[in-house]
Amino acid sequence: MKTKVAIIGATGYTGLELVKILVRHKQVQLSHLAVRRTPMPKYSEIFPELTKICDMQCSEIDADKICKDSDVIFFALPHKVTMTLMPSFLNKGKKIIDLSSDYRLKDVSTYEKAYGQKHEDATHVKDFVYGLPEVTKENIKKSQNIANPGCFPTSILLALYPLLKNKCINLEGIIADSKTGVSGGGREPKPDFHFPECNESVKPYRVGVHQHEPEIEQELGNMAGKNVDIIFVPHLISMTRGILSTVYADLKKEYSWQEIEALYKACYSNEPFVRLKAEGQYPQTKDTTNTNFCDIGFKIIGKKIVVMSAIDNLVKGASGQAVQNMNIMCGFDEREGIL
Repeated sequence: MKTKVAIIGATGYTGLELVKILVRHKQVQLSHLAVRRTPMPKYSEIFPELTKICDMQCSEIDADKICKDSDVIFFALPHKVTMTLMPSFLNKGKKIIDLSSDYRLKDVSTYEKAYGQKHEDATHVKDFVYGLPEVTKENIKKSQNIANPGCFPTSILLALYPLLKNKCINLEGIIADSKTGVSGGGREPKPDFHFPECNESVKPYRVGVHQHEPEIEQELGNMAGKNVDIIFVPHLISMTRGILSTVYADLKKEYSWQEIEALYKACYSNEPFVRLKAEGQYPQTKDTTNTNFCDIGFKIIGKKIVVMSAIDNLVKGASGQAVQNMNIMCGFDEREGIL
């Protein structure tokens, strides 16, 4: 019997990516495509490219009905919206994977400062496991509720994890410079993401105050076992999708390229979605577009290391990673539906 899966917020970019992955997943069957709109069209009427692939009728967000019909529920709603709906779905024996940021930060006051709003479901934050499979897989296996990582954090955390795990770098002075495509802003129209505003341009934004920065620092701290401060500078670039992060850190001693390579291989050789570049080769976003891969390369310059990672912000940075988490939670092949 197939696992029944619902998507709440199915008409955003991440909802669309979830549908594209799940319709080819051999172990699941879509039960609900719940949306915040009326009337309720067929899904293929919203996204004609899925005609004869997913012609399901969309449904309203009814917690009782969705929970009755589903084993796994994906929340693909914006942050601040998810937490107003989530309590109605919890503690009903369903596996929940939240793609918003509402349950990632364990310190509620940090969330409220980063997002400028009171957290309306602080009670349940502790019930969610941070779902970065290459780092927290054992916790994911045992969890009922997953907080799916953000796109920028995914690219930066995977770049730094082997170095922090092996205590190779100083925890001060880490700098992350990230470039993202405009789909990272979501499907709702916004002036800064309007084509004439962002085409043929690269623009830094929210420097020092980006909402993902505390998430990055929280998880880097978990990896290092102590507080980590990072300077994070995001840039909007005129492409649809993809993230390239370049991270700079100070090594505690001199290492050869081969020594650092061995540390990355020890962490990622058995991970199906991380690919390490050969010496002198570096990742680029075109190689990860529409995939769940994170490509990583690095360069040692004296006692400094520059680590570069590339992901698709909508797949490994969101929906692909969410399905990867579901696969781990349900005991499926981790790659099912994604590769």
